[in-house]
Amino acid sequence: TVMASGLLEELAREETLRPLLEDKFNAKSFATAAIQSQTIGETLQKLANGIAELDRALYSQVVSNYEDLLSQATGIEALEGVLKMMKTRIESLTSSVDRISAKVVDPYQKLVSRTDQLVRLQAACDLLRKVIRMLFLIKRLKSQMQGGIREITKVAQTFNEIDQLVQGSDLSGIQVVEDEKPWLGRSRKEVEAHAKRMLLQGLELMNPTQVSMGLQVFHNLSQLPSTLLTILTGFKDAIQYDIQHALDPTTLSAESAGFPSSSFSSSSGPGRATLPTPGTSAAWKAALWTKLEKLVNSIQKIYSQIRQLGTVLDKRRDPLSQMSFMDTVEGTPAHNLLVNFWTIITEQLAVEFATAARASTFLNQAFESDYPKLVRVFGDLLTTIEQSSQAEVKQSPYSLTPSKKNDEQISEHEMALLKALSPFEKAYLSRSLSRLLDSINQLFTPVSRGPPREDDIITAVKVINSELSSAGAQTTLARVIARNVEKCVKVYNMKCEEMLQTGKEALQVSGPPNPVQLRNQAVVNALHAFHKSITQNVLSQPGLPQGAISIIRGAIQQTIVQMEGMVSTFVNEVQSVMGQMIASMHAESYGGDLKTESTVGTPDTPCSGYMKELQSFTSRIYTQHMCQYLCEDTIHKQLLGVATRVLELLVRHQCLVRPLGEAGKMRLTTDMTQVEMVLSPFCPKIADIGQPYKMLRTMRRLLFLSPEHLLTETTGIGDTVPYSYALSYLFSRAPYDLKSPHQLQGWSEQQYSDWMDKHPNEKDRLVFIQATIDTYISKTKGQVQSKSTSILTVMAELLKRGLGTVGHFVS
Repeated sequence: TVMASGLLEELAREETLRPLLEDKFNAKSFATAAIQSQTIGETLQKLANGIAELDRALYSQVVSNYEDLLSQATGIEALEGVLKMMKTRIESLTSSVDRISAKVVDPYQKLVSRTDQLVRLQAACDLLRKVIRMLFLIKRLKSQMQGGIREITKVAQTFNEIDQLVQGSDLSGIQVVEDEKPWLGRSRKEVEAHAKRMLLQGLELMNPTQVSMGLQVFHNLSQLPSTLLTILTGFKDAIQYDIQHALDPTTLSAESAGFPSSSFSSSSGPGRATLPTPGTSAAWKAALWTKLEKLVNSIQKIYSQIRQLGTVLDKRRDPLSQMSFMDTVEGTPAHNLLVNFWTIITEQLAVEFATAARASTFLNQAFESDYPKLVRVFGDLLTTIEQSSQAEVKQSPYSLTPSKKNDEQISEHEMALLKALSPFEKAYLSRSLSRLLDSINQLFTPVSRGPPREDDIITAVKVINSELSSAGAQTTLARVIARNVEKCVKVYNMKCEEMLQTGKEALQVSGPPNPVQLRNQAVVNALHAFHKSITQNVLSQPGLPQGAISIIRGAIQQTIVQMEGMVSTFVNEVQSVMGQMIASMHAESYGGDLKTESTVGTPDTPCSGYMKELQSFTSRIYTQHMCQYLCEDTIHKQLLGVATRVLELLVRHQCLVRPLGEAGKMRLTTDMTQVEMVLSPFCPKIADIGQPYKMLRTMRRLLFLSPEHLLTETTGIGDTVPYSYALSYLFSRAPYDLKSPHQLQGWSEQQYSDWMDKHPNEKDRLVFIQATIDTYISKTKGQVQSKSTSILTVMAELLKRGLGTVGHFVS
C-alpha cells in the first residue's frame, strides 16, 4: 500500500502523466493535447515508463501477497456455487407464483364481473321499486282526485310523496312513467288552482278552516313560502292600487260631478286632470273624503285578512316536525313581508300621497288644510286594527299591539303613520301657528294702544280653542298644537310686558293711582283675563289629551309668574313704606309710667301714632290700588307676604324699643292688638299668616313677665319667639350703661333691622349679641350692680340655650 501510494505520487508530479490520475480523464482530449504540443515521442516514452513502473509495482504486490490472493480465488469459487443454488431456488419460487396466479386471477375476474352484474341488478331493482311505487301513488292519486275538494290535502300529500320519490332519480325514458306525466302536470295545476281559490276565499270570508286547508295543501306541495309571497305581494299591489285610485283627480272630478268614476279614463295622468272649478271645491272635497274612507275600509279589510293568515300560520303545525307553519317560513321574504306589512302600508301612503300632492295643487291644499281630519281617518284605522289585535288570545309578530303604556305615549305604528303624513303636518302646523299668532297680534294693534279688552281676549282664546278642537282625540297632534299654543301664550306675555311702564310714577303710594299705574293695572288685568279665559274655555275642553293640557298649563303658569312679577314691584314699595312707618315708632316715647299717663292701662288706651298712620295707609292702598286688580289669588298671595313682613318687623322693632316703661308696654300691647285690624284688608284671617302671628301673640305676653320668668319652658322663647328677639327685648330691662348691640355699634334701629335682614341665621345674630355682652362685662369688671347681675344672668342663660340649639359651643 505504501509502495502504491508512493508510485501514484511520483506519477502525479509528472506534468504529462498527471491527467491520467483525474476522475474525469478523457483519452481524446489527452491525445489531442499531446499532438498539439508536438511532443508525441516524449509523451509515448513517458507513458511506456509509467506502464513499466506499474508492472513492477503489481509484480511486487503479487509476490508479497500471493497467499492472500490464493485464498481469495478459493472463496470466489465457493461464492459461484452459492449463487447457482440461489438461482435454482428463485426459479422454483417463480414457477410456484405462476401456478398460484393462474388459480387466483380467473376467480377474481369472475367475481368482478358478478359484482358489476349485482350493482346493475340492484339499480334496476331500485328503479323498478320506484316505478312500482310511482304507479301505486298515481293510482292512489287518481282515486283521491275523484273525492273532489274534500280530499285535496291528501292529494297534495300524495303529490309530495311523488316529488320525494322522483327527487334524485332519473325516471325519464320509462314508458309507463312518461305516459302518466301529462296527467300528473294537469292534476297538479288543478290542485294548486283549487287550493289557491280556497285560500283566497277563506281570507275573503275570514274562514279559518278554509285558510288552514289551503295552507296545508301548499305546505304539502312544498310551495308554502312562494305561495305566501304571491298572496302578500298581491295584497300589497291591491293597497297601492286603492291608494292611487282614491287620489286620482280624474275619478274625483267624475264623482264630484255625479258620474261613475269608471266612465272617466285616468290614463291622462294626475298631472293633466281637471281641477275643481269655482263653486265645485266642496263637492271635490266631499268626494275626496268619501274615497279616503273607502280606502281605509279596504286597508282595514286587507289587514284583517293578513292577521287571519298569520293566526292560522301560527296555529297550524307540521305533523312530522311539530313546527308551526310560521316557523317553517321564517327567514324567507314571505315572513318578512308578513311581519312588516304595516310598515309597507305606511311607506306606500307616504309615496303615493306625496306623489298626488305634487301632481295636484287641490289635493295638496286639501291635505294641508284638513290635516287633522286626515290623521283622524287613518288614526281610527290604526286604533281599530290595534284593538282587534289586542282581542287575540295569543299575540303574534304581525299583530299591531300598542307598545305604549298609556294614552300619552306614541306607539311605533302610530309613529310610522305620522311619519308618512309628516309633509302635510308641517304645513298645517305652520298655518295653525300663523292663525294663533295673528289672533294675538290683533290684540296689540297700534290703533288700540291700550291693553287688550276682555271681549277681544275671549275672541282670541276662541281661536286657540278651535285649533285644539281640530285635533280631537289625536294625542300626538294635540300635543304639537299645544306647543304652538305655548308659543302663542309666550308672545302674549311678552307683549303685555312691553306695555308695562316703570319709574317713580309707577311706584307712588301717596295718593290715588295715576295714569301710569292705571295702565299697569290694566295690563295685569289683561294677563288675568287671558289666563282665566284659557283655564275656563281651553283646559276644560272635553277629550283634550292630558299631554296637551300639561303643556298649556305650564305655559299659562308663566302668565301667573309674570302677573306676580308686575304686581310685586308695586307691592314691594308698599311693604317698604310700611316698614319705614313701623321703624318710626322709635321716635315716640315708651318710657313713661302708669302713674304719669292717665289714659294708659284703661280699655281706651290709645295706640301709637305710627299705628294710626299705618292703618290709614293700609286702608287707602287697599281701596285705591289693590282693589283695581282682578287677579284676586295673586293679590292675596302678595298681600299675605306684606302682612307677614309687617308682623315680623313690628315684633322686631318693639323688641328694640328702649327705654320701655309700664305705660309703653301697655301701648305696645294696644299696637299689637290694633295691627290685626290694620292688616285685615290685606289678610282677613290674620291667623293664616302662621309663625309671625304666633310670635306676635307670644311677644304680647312676654312684655309683662319678669326676666326670671323668661327662663321657664312655657314662655315660647326659642319656639315662636327667636332667642335673638328675646335678648334684644331684655336690653330694655337692663341698666342704661348696658347698651344694645346697635347702640354699641353706633347704628340706628333701622340699620340694625337691615343688618338682621342680611343675617337671617340665628347663630350670627346670637354671636353678635354675645359680643355686646362680653364687651360690657370686660369694661365693668368689679363694678357690676346687683340689678345688672340679675339681667346678665338671665341673658347669659338664654344666650347659652340659643347657641346650644344652633350648635355653637359656649364656654
